[in-house]
Amino acid sequence: MAFVFYDTETTGTETLHDQILQFAAILTDDDLNEVERFEVRSRLQPHIVASPGAMNVTGVTADQLDDPSYPSQFEMACQIHQKLSDWEPAQFIGHNSIQFDEVLLRSLFYKSLLPVYLTNTNGNSRLDTLKMLQSVSIYEPDSIVFPENLRGQPSYKLDQLAPANGFNHANAHEAMSDVEATIFMCRKVRDLAPDTWSRFMRFSNKGTVLDFCEMEELFGLTEFYFGKPYTFLLHKIGVNPDNQNEVIAVDLQYSTGDFDGKSNNEIAGLIKSNPKPIRRLRANALPGLIDPEDAHPHSRLADLSLDQVESRAENFDQSPELKERLLEIFIGTLPEYEPARHVEEQMYEDFFSPADEERLREFHDADWAERYDIICQVSDARYRRLGEFLIFTEAPQHLNEARQAVWTQFVEDRLMGRGEPCKALTLPKAIEQANDLIANATAENKEFLSKHRDRLAAQLDRYAVNTDEI
Repeated sequence: MAFVFYDTETTGTETLHDQILQFAAILTDDDLNEVERFEVRSRLQPHIVASPGAMNVTGVTADQLDDPSYPSQFEMACQIHQKLSDWEPAQFIGHNSIQFDEVLLRSLFYKSLLPVYLTNTNGNSRLDTLKMLQSVSIYEPDSIVFPENLRGQPSYKLDQLAPANGFNHANAHEAMSDVEATIFMCRKVRDLAPDTWSRFMRFSNKGTVLDFCEMEELFGLTEFYFGKPYTFLLHKIGVNPDNQNEVIAVDLQYSTGDFDGKSNNEIAGLIKSNPKPIRRLRANALPGLIDPEDAHPHSRLADLSLDQVESRAENFDQSPELKERLLEIFIGTLPEYEPARHVEEQMYEDFFSPADEERLREFHDADWAERYDIICQVSDARYRRLGEFLIFTEAPQHLNEARQAVWTQFVEDRLMGRGEPCKALTLPKAIEQANDLIANATAENKEFLSKHRDRLAAQLDRYAVNTDEI
């Protein structure tokens, strides 16, 4: 299978509200030899505020944010989706991609009325080199050089890892340079930590993960919290009935005896305690699975023999009623999520219907003059709203004056932070951020940051309606 390595540079870290400004990808063959590369930038959307801190990291200038030679976000989304579709089936790989770049990419497609789950459908799969390198540091630590961070822990930041292992990363945080660094580190892992490479290739497929958890009476799971590894030995008790890709397992630090004689309320209280007796893992998000023989020495059960741990798993296996009870109680402890207030946050709330899918294809095939009538026929309110906003940003002349006024007010309210609370960065907060950065900046950076602050201030002057907002 081919590999697609990719990276994004963005306006900030709010994955559902920020915007991709630069996308880069390299297609390789199955031996990691480059076949083709692709890169695109976009200009800033009118309702989004670029974080001065993020711009300081990526080096995107104030002028670049509004550069008319760059495509719009919608145009960029269509280019990216087409290129990645041309390259599939493939394994999509990034560094910290599953928690960050992947969400931003899905959000970009969602807001552009494109199929969202491109990287894990149609024979595609995903791999995150951050998770893989974290695993290397535990299970094959002498194969890769891990520089230490300020806390004396191994650093997994790409701009530190790649140079420590011989990569010239002079253009760190430039998307294409980060893609090249990711490929470099994958070659290192493949050649020097082959067991980890093979394991992550294996478990990048959710079907393999589900089969492994089903067939193995006992399995290991390594996860990182705040940079520290924790290895668990688990036994599957079921799957989340609301999400068949979510495996629920009991931590074998606990035995069946820990639940004997306890009421449902007592077990629910135990489930909420630490260490947690029940854990869940997402089969489609590259969980850090590992064979129990390898996991055991690194787990909190290392003081027990593996035979003793296996005996605990067998006891659970022979207690199906207890497993069903634990699963039911655990599901009952999960929080109920309030419906998201903002359409950007509603990406995962539902799939679109086949009829809406057909309308959205028509939307993309049509001219702008025809698109408003098409989007009005979509039954899903999320996509009607997103589609109308696309028309407003791309071809506002095809909306009547009343609808243009609605969206103009939306942009102003979002930039100023008015209305429903939202995680999106606002102009006043961005100016505060810029001032703080300038106060501590080097002489070289002050001019760069000052231009961003001046751009923000000019926008604020345009939208502020009273001195309290300036």
